[in-house]
Amino acid sequence: MNKLKKSMTWIAPILIVIIGIVILFNENYQEVTEAPSEGWSREIQLGTTPNASEPSLSTTEDGDYSVSFITNDGAKQLIFDPTFEIVSDESFDIKVDKFTEIYLNGDVFLYSDYYAMYNGNTGEKITDIQDFYPLKDQVFYRQDNRIYQLHTDTMESEEIINVENEKTEVLIQQTEDQTHIATNNIDQSGNHLTFYKVKDGSVSEMGTTDFTINAIEEIKDIQFALNGSEYALLVQTFQKQSMAGKIQNYYYYDESNFNEALELGRVEFMDPASSMELKEISDVEMNYTPQGGELLFKAFGSTKSMFQESAQFNVYEAKLTEGTEPDVRRLSNTPKSSLEPAWLTKDTVIWVDRASDGENNILASSSRPEIIDKAATMTMPVFLQALGKTMGMFSTGLFAIVVSMIWFIWPLLFLCVVMFTNSKAMDNDRPWVFYAGAFIYLGAATIFNDFMFGTNGMASAPDYLVFPGSSYIYLIGFAILSFAILQAGTSIRKWSPAVELSYFIAIHVICITMFFGPYLL
Repeated sequence: MNKLKKSMTWIAPILIVIIGIVILFNENYQEVTEAPSEGWSREIQLGTTPNASEPSLSTTEDGDYSVSFITNDGAKQLIFDPTFEIVSDESFDIKVDKFTEIYLNGDVFLYSDYYAMYNGNTGEKITDIQDFYPLKDQVFYRQDNRIYQLHTDTMESEEIINVENEKTEVLIQQTEDQTHIATNNIDQSGNHLTFYKVKDGSVSEMGTTDFTINAIEEIKDIQFALNGSEYALLVQTFQKQSMAGKIQNYYYYDESNFNEALELGRVEFMDPASSMELKEISDVEMNYTPQGGELLFKAFGSTKSMFQESAQFNVYEAKLTEGTEPDVRRLSNTPKSSLEPAWLTKDTVIWVDRASDGENNILASSSRPEIIDKAATMTMPVFLQALGKTMGMFSTGLFAIVVSMIWFIWPLLFLCVVMFTNSKAMDNDRPWVFYAGAFIYLGAATIFNDFMFGTNGMASAPDYLVFPGSSYIYLIGFAILSFAILQAGTSIRKWSPAVELSYFIAIHVICITMFFGPYLL
């Protein structure tokens, strides 16, 4: 027992450090693995790609999922069962660059570069193009002012529409059973949209609409969706706020039909993980149902998955109903920038996470219970992510030792005063020297507690560390613990009051550093 008490003087600080690191790692692991939202899974990795474009997605006749993407050597098609277990893995050798896009559905493999579209199975050039529009099971392309549909069963092209001029913007969207095209012509009077429906190789005009925007704003993106004779329109604009080039984005939305005038209204998308507005919304997919518009997009919002940074691009879903605030739900929660989200099914989304080494991750998440359970298991990347965040917070937490100098400088000055004015008290190891020094230290810690426990510094600390009066409770609690450890050691080994006071302060500072230091910066 005496040996244990004697060892307590150096075992206790080590135990405090270990306990602090374990608690911090557990907190970080919970934050890193936090589900994007209730009833939605964490991410599952499907593959890697050097390209940042949206993967080609389709469903096989057997109900499996086809996910095709670009690799360094060409293209790859992975077939997954509904639980994301790989059924087949096939690679294709084609020339790729940053402009390469692919379409892979069944036996049909097409790809494009900046100038042309090719048959991926034979390498044969099909035609020159200006734009390539690969959908889930259809392919469109543009040549000058003409939009063509490529019938993938015969590899024959059919002209669908002829647009007004080369500056006409063309938007093509495919839902589960419908394909729609919108053209946008811009002149001094505003934007003029014409909507078309494509079915069985024929095209019919659905209607037109016009809108204008503020003169100081510029259009960044337009998204549309149709449901019968009704449609929804989302317009994103931007405005430079200053000569320095700061850009402010605005979003306008309306639901209408072709017999009514369009009245775009400003909408804001609030971050469900914070009280802030989502920023830099882009990569939008849109659908329209009788209940209103449905959006899938990436945006810059709050996350706790990173060290020091509190926001990142993640994937979100929003449901819009005319006259109400958008109902936003987060569908991804990763520390890397997410982009190009797409619905694989109505309850599963796939996106690309941009990596610093050029190998971007293709990820999926879902609301299906079996996927939620599968994604909840610990993986090495998740473990390393939590460990890295823990070590980063631990290293910056050591700054608490510097901050605590404003506390322990006073008892050190007190010892100096006693040493020069009452040396007998030091020579005779008077207990009051220790108690007076400890009282001065705790008094200084109480007076200057804002240096360590300020509101800004503790904003990210967990609830069990931050509550009314918590700073005083922990100061006193750690002081009692430090005194108990000191007493256990000094009951076997005799120390001078100066050494006792130094040890007491050291243990107290270690406790504060381990539990509060990581949240100080």
